[in-house]
Amino acid sequence: MNLVDYRDRASVLVWVVLMALAAQRFLQLPVRTFEGTLFGSPITLTLTANTVLIALLAALVASGTEAVVRAHPRSQRVSLRKAAAQPSSRPRSSVGVAVNGESSTGIQRRDHWVFWGLPIALVIVAVLLLSLASSLGYWVLGLILTGIALGASMAGIYYTIDPFQVGYRRARLGMNALTYAIALLLFLVVYRTRVRSIVSGTEVLLLSSLLALELLRGSERPTLLVALYAGVTGLVLGQATWTLNYWRLDSLTGGLVLLVLFYDIVGLSQNALQGRINRRILLEYGLISLAAMALIWEFAP
Repeated sequence: MNLVDYRDRASVLVWVVLMALAAQRFLQLPVRTFEGTLFGSPITLTLTANTVLIALLAALVASGTEAVVRAHPRSQRVSLRKAAAQPSSRPRSSVGVAVNGESSTGIQRRDHWVFWGLPIALVIVAVLLLSLASSLGYWVLGLILTGIALGASMAGIYYTIDPFQVGYRRARLGMNALTYAIALLLFLVVYRTRVRSIVSGTEVLLLSSLLALELLRGSERPTLLVALYAGVTGLVLGQATWTLNYWRLDSLTGGLVLLVLFYDIVGLSQNALQGRINRRILLEYGLISLAAMALIWEFAP
């Protein structure tokens, strides 16, 4: 089997995304406004260059992540087994048993979408943050950090595809840290922009679901079940955002409260997927939440 170096595909993706984000600063598109009524209250949706860029980058990052996942030996073994199952005059005795001494288990391509969550959320948050940059220096710094984070996420995804792969534990810890950092940035941006609850709640719902998908996929449970728990996590965070918008909280305070809630819901979901929900787990997360909220109340603005 000819192995593909995932770094070639990841580097192409990173550079294309950075060029698209750089074009954001110079791209000018006409603004379209749509007005309507939702739940009895008027709502105005504005279609800007950022909206178009987010849609394009989401599709681009999804395809790039798919290319990186397909470069992994675990994914390629599935393709080999499918090819070996077809009629052929070539001997097939070694195909599907082991590849370079490795287990023949692979990952089905229909489940690859579970890896797209973090990169898509990352570039969406990057678009929102870069549009708020107050100076060219901050914008350039944000662009560089986005490239580093996207490259790190591609490497992390590659090394967390197979739980028996060398370096899996370090990669998983790094991906967890990156995911929580992006979640905090998302919550801070939402509170800083102060947009309508229907918009901010929807943003948090969608992006929290994507981030939760990344954190929960390591449970090795069925993909649809993981997606269900990720969706429930996003729904809870969206509803919490809607509720917190009625309070006059500082952006840092609101962001930290949402981060604590995100941590709790994801942690409980991980234990539920593993069948480990009990009184001790509930007490542990309850005490952690109380301690975190006390710290936020004492030190946050």
